[in-house]
Amino acid sequence: MNLFIAQLNQTTTSQDLQKLFAHYGYVTSSKIIYDRFTGRSKGYGFVEMPKAEEAAEAITELNGTSFQQSIILVKDSQPKHLWDPENFNQSSTAQNLTGSPQQEYVQNRSTDLNQLRR
Repeated sequence: MNLFIAQLNQTTTSQDLQKLFAHYGYVTSSKIIYDRFTGRSKGYGFVEMPKAEEAAEAITELNGTSFQQSIILVKDSQPKHLWDPENFNQSSTAQNLTGSPQQEYVQNRSTDLNQLRR
């Protein structure tokens, strides 16, 4: 089970997460996400635990607790939705937004970009 951990202290390392979650069971992997330009932690990471029961216990016990002077958020990680630009259909997206403020924004933004291209 893949867990998402947010609101981490900037100094928290993958090893720190590994040790914290190891109290609840075997940890397959732990990873802190870093900004590729600054190299600084983005304040969140992921922990993978193979046993769902142990992961569920870790979520229950650790969510909302203090870890390295930060109150952390721990929850089940949702899969990242992949966006394939080749299969993106702008007209279907526009239809879903018909009459909405989002559609107006998209139309205005498209007009602005087209004017810049001229």
